[in-house]
Amino acid sequence: MKNIEIIKLQDYSDIRGALFSVSEADIIFLDKIQNIHFGKIHPNSIRGNHFHGQRKEILIIAYSDTWTLAWAKKDSSETTEKNFKGSGAVLIKINSEIAHAVKNDGKKDLEIISLSNRIFSKENPDTFSKILME
Repeated sequence: MKNIEIIKLQDYSDIRGALFSVSEADIIFLDKIQNIHFGKIHPNSIRGNHFHGQRKEILIIAYSDTWTLAWAKKDSSETTEKNFKGSGAVLIKINSEIAHAVKNDGKKDLEIISLSNRIFSKENPDTFSKILME
């Protein structure tokens, strides 16, 4: 794996609603899950714009409109962007020292789940700002 890996999750949705599954092979990327948080990204909002010094992270994003993922090495001025349209879910594996940001370009909320291999600590922070999108 390079800096990040984007995996389109298979859609098992039916008349009851959406359903996506994460494989064991993808979860193994983190070795051990020590932190999970989840939320939404409102239209015209950005989350991220940071990198982690040691932590690896998996983002799972469910979407039904347009959005953009941006990433770059922590010391690089070159940013890569990927746009998403339509609906579905993706899993994004992010190595440490890779800055990342998610921008909701659409009119509907994005749902996001983050899993990482380090415990969040205000006393020993591992999150450092790097603006990729504004």
